[in-house]
Amino acid sequence: MGIHKAWYGPKGGHALLSSTEPGSQAVFRQAAWLTDLPGTVPTGLQWQPYFRTAIHDGYFVLIHTRSSRDTTRAGMVDSVAAFISLTELPLIPDLRALADNLRKSHDNDDRTPFVPIANATTALANAHHPLLLDMANALISAQQRPVIHIGQTGFDDIMLDLLQVVPKQMRREILFSLSFSPEDTGAYVAVAAPKELASRYPQGQVLSASSEPPSTGVAALLNMPEGRPLLDFGEAAAFDLQSANSFILLEQAFLLWESPTGVGDAIRLVRLLAAKSGDSQRASDVRKVALDKLTSTSGQWTPADVLSMRNLQLERFDTSTLTAAVRAWVRNRATQAAKTEDDCHLFDQAARSAAQQKWWNTDVHAGYASAINAQSAGIGTLAWETIAKVPEGLEPVLALFGAEGQLQVLASTVPAVLPSALADSVAQESANRGAWQLCGVALAAAHTPPKALSEVLKHVPPNGFRRVAIKSALSKASPDDIIGIAVREGIEEVTALAADVITGDPNLVHKFDWTSPVWFDILDQAIARNRNKATEVPDRLQGLQALIQRGERSDRIWGPLVRAGLADLSHVPNRADAWKLIPEALASDVVGLTAKGWLAAVLDGTASIGAIEEPLRSEVRSTLKGNTLMASLAQKSHAVFINIINTLYPQSDYECVTLLDSLARTPGCRLASAPAMALGKLIRTHLWSSAAAEAASHGRSRDDFFPLCRECLSVMNWWDSFPLSFRMGKPVQIPADDAWQMFEETLAELYPQGPTHQEFWSRTGGKDNQLSSEGNGVAQWHRCLKHVRAGQGPAASNLLRTSLRDFSGNPVLQVLRDSRMLE
Repeated sequence: MGIHKAWYGPKGGHALLSSTEPGSQAVFRQAAWLTDLPGTVPTGLQWQPYFRTAIHDGYFVLIHTRSSRDTTRAGMVDSVAAFISLTELPLIPDLRALADNLRKSHDNDDRTPFVPIANATTALANAHHPLLLDMANALISAQQRPVIHIGQTGFDDIMLDLLQVVPKQMRREILFSLSFSPEDTGAYVAVAAPKELASRYPQGQVLSASSEPPSTGVAALLNMPEGRPLLDFGEAAAFDLQSANSFILLEQAFLLWESPTGVGDAIRLVRLLAAKSGDSQRASDVRKVALDKLTSTSGQWTPADVLSMRNLQLERFDTSTLTAAVRAWVRNRATQAAKTEDDCHLFDQAARSAAQQKWWNTDVHAGYASAINAQSAGIGTLAWETIAKVPEGLEPVLALFGAEGQLQVLASTVPAVLPSALADSVAQESANRGAWQLCGVALAAAHTPPKALSEVLKHVPPNGFRRVAIKSALSKASPDDIIGIAVREGIEEVTALAADVITGDPNLVHKFDWTSPVWFDILDQAIARNRNKATEVPDRLQGLQALIQRGERSDRIWGPLVRAGLADLSHVPNRADAWKLIPEALASDVVGLTAKGWLAAVLDGTASIGAIEEPLRSEVRSTLKGNTLMASLAQKSHAVFINIINTLYPQSDYECVTLLDSLARTPGCRLASAPAMALGKLIRTHLWSSAAAEAASHGRSRDDFFPLCRECLSVMNWWDSFPLSFRMGKPVQIPADDAWQMFEETLAELYPQGPTHQEFWSRTGGKDNQLSSEGNGVAQWHRCLKHVRAGQGPAASNLLRTSLRDFSGNPVLQVLRDSRMLE
């Protein structure tokens, strides 16, 4: 396969000079304008030779342009262009070799086509280059095009790398050029703008290096290992990837394939595969799995889900299992008592056979026909509600029942609905007699719940009967209706009803609205009834953050949060701004909940021990003083214990004495070597003589205090240190298993993304391809250090030295260094 080239330059203007294929002269000549400068060069501006790509007459054209060396006329250029058939573009093994050939073709007389080397081995593109990552992201995102690269330096390399590594079907999308004005940017993905002209371009489109790791889609686009699963999925499904939009759809399908979050995702996956997957056997297998996944979720289907299936094009799927599931679901749903708007919409569509897809009309219709023939009361209720909501649907509904010979089902299920005039008369008479329940249900039979509530309030006096009357008027209201009315109206009795609803169905608290004061009233009453049933409010952290941002100071808001145990601010980003807002009577409860949450987060590794603000810091220290937590940490969480004593507690000689006494008195507590050494070092550093004396007193009878005493001997009086030195004898050693466990915990905290975080592994002498990226950072470190301890990869001492260079003040790393247990 040869790639033809054409040379352009001054010839009474900018024109075609020669080519490697005389038979294509017309095509080459018509492309001359593409090989000229993209626009007028501002006076005095210096530009460098550049590459440009374009689509012309069925060809992908790669052009190299430089200032003309054969004329003194300003603004003239020489260009060499390679014309690649769009059908052959994916077959070119190395486009960078072609680019290099174009550069050289300016100055040699060879007029033969470029012949790619089929088995050429080329260096991989620098896929981790930040600008390349951002350029790739722009290609498959909604970012406005073109992306503006300021300056020419590195631009051609980035774009040629991108052109090389993207899926070969997408090469035609990589259009780029030099630009002298926003008006000459055309349909390019990216342009290089001279630095002197940077201010002319939209700044929102200017490319800037990002420190964010590449998304799965970007990684796949750049053929990075992290994107391999996405590409494998695309190959298996035979996805058509001739455009960036197709790649975006592939990524969406892959995410739905790998991590579906519900029925809607399963439906969207089937829809995407129906539209974009190929006809290979592997693609057929992928479609089958996707359809099986959708079928397996039938227990979670809602009417809206089944409605959304009505435009699924399943001609290339084996639908027998799905259609049976649809028929069964429709039949079972129709027999249920509760009906929603979507139920009626679904029934109406089925009765009308209104869907685009024949299979849906056939199978949903069959499901309802089965329920009709079973003479279920539920299907009759559904039919009447549908007729009420969609009057024009009456004829199709009757036809559906008539076709099955079951019109009597409709006759036996006429709803007990009163005309409004009659209901109003009944309500008035009931009010006169004090029959408030009848008053309410009569209005409920004639009006919507809000209207029924409005009408009953006209009748009922402000006495103890209000609750009964209001509850009856809302007897036909759904829980959502009650909550909505309560929030909208702010009526005390409706608020109480909403609290009852929440108590009966705690899941409804997920509708909690952080901007509504009434919701806090509902929450308060619900937790008064049963605290455990109303504490899972949604978006707790974001909600608390918003309260703080708007300066909320009300007892009405903070009180329910405290009483529900929801006022833990430990993970709220703007926590420090909250302490001046919280009402004084609630402040101690909030700081207590926050301290408890912060300590729990430290223990489970979701929070790091660092500077915390007052009054939280004091509360945390008070908590640490007042229980046996420190003793537990000293035995089970050595790294956490060491970090706490070096940052939070103890902060004084007296506090350290108290801590030592607590450690000594806690039943079953024996100090491990590492925390003991760290505590002793702390005493020595601060010259806490009382703590040293306390340590000596315990060291006389407990050998687990020896490592502690050895570290702070220099602080002790001679009458304490002399006998202890005699008793302790040889140096202290941390058990090897403890040392490795501490090392693993500390590395996982300092480098949370795993061994490749901050290129740590490579800086210790390791190779990244030795690592597995499965699991989170903790899992990766556990697996990595297991291999290191077994003698695979860099020595442990290399890892320790490198981490100490990064975090020289880390007390755990210092203890491990001094113990020499990792050498």
